[in-house]
Amino acid sequence: MRETTALGAAIAAGFAVGVWETYDELKTINTTGKTEFTPKIRPEERDRMFGKWSKAVEMCRGWAD
Repeated sequence: MRETTALGAAIAAGFAVGVWETYDELKTINTTGKTEFTPKIRPEERDRMFGKWSKAVEMCRGWAD
């Protein structure tokens, strides 16, 4: 999905005016031509990389006021 912001706005508007009542109703939204991402790295490698990313985020906190 290239326009995730527009899709999110449309979904929020749909909830606001009663087009949808539950998130389960959205399971079929925008599924035509979808491609599922399947990771090709081991879970241990994923966890290691995520840990480094999390540490970098923590180190950046407080840089901007």
